Amino acid sequence: MSDICIIGGTRFFGKVLVQRLLDDGHQVTLVNRGQTPDPFGTAVRRLRADVMVPGELTSAVAGERFDAVVHQMCYTPNAAVEVCEAFGERAGKIVMTSTIEVYNTDTFRWRFQAPSFSARAREEELDPADYDFDTTLPWSRPGYLDAHYGEGKRQAEAALTRCAKVPVLLARVAHVLAAEGDFTGRLQFHLDRIRVGQPVVAHPTPGRTSLVQAEEAAGFLAWAALSDATGAVNVASPDTADVYDVCAAVESATGLTADVVEKEDPSGDPDLSPFSCPSDFGMANDRAAALGYRFTPIAQWLPAVARSAMARRAGFPHSKEQ
Repeated sequence: MSDICIIGGTRFFGKVLVQRLLDDGHQVTLVNRGQTPDPFGTAVRRLRADVMVPGELTSAVAGERFDAVVHQMCYTPNAAVEVCEAFGERAGKIVMTSTIEVYNTDTFRWRFQAPSFSARAREEELDPADYDFDTTLPWSRPGYLDAHYGEGKRQAEAALTRCAKVPVLLARVAHVLAAEGDFTGRLQFHLDRIRVGQPVVAHPTPGRTSLVQAEEAAGFLAWAALSDATGAVNVASPDTADVYDVCAAVESATGLTADVVEKEDPSGDPDLSPFSCPSDFGMANDRAAALGYRFTPIAQWLPAVARSAMARRAGFPHSKEQ
């Protein structure tokens, strides 16, 4: 049994992660602001800190020791530096939940016209040990972090890699889908529009992207916390999907037909699918497989997730399989 600290852990796949660890018999301590209710009751310990406020995490975990720390709320280099200072050597390992957005073509890959770049981004394309970070940027200014999300995560990876006194794993998580608890609303976007016959707008010949189901993203983080693996790892199903694949899953769940409309310039259109990419934007997951962690192909889980989400949504007709 291990003692795991989760920073965050009260929503979406963070809750799935906590439950997974509890079910496996581990001790879990949650560190968060305490503002979001969670279902864990006395099964977990709780420490209070807003990790976006300098010094609060350090105070909250003073004297604590953990076998691993999983940081679900590390969005800036400032947060990364503080988690390193707060725990020092009093954690066996730090796992940071990062994102596919570190490879964003608008803010990273376009800068480097390397011929080695693959159709799907590989971990070695972004080495955090060679990436600069700047804690003096206005990360706390309203709107700044939202506008620089991918850059914030890149710099957080860099700061954690260079400042940590313990092993580090960077989990670069693809777009996560789940039947419930998904605060992003990306799957619900398609369910709502297809239900009422509203068009789903897409880019011309939309690109394909990487997805992962919430249970497997959480499962990987639990595995990562307890494994010897370090460095960056792409967390994604082995295949990719586009807006048509997502709509097809919803169609199979509802028995309705999606009206997908490709537009030459869909920017700003409220009906633009959050899964419509102007070009391919995916990740290779070879490294995860080589480390011994295999993800389920999208085609094997997306229809079931759509059916479950539909069943939880009042007003949908019964699916064909019910």
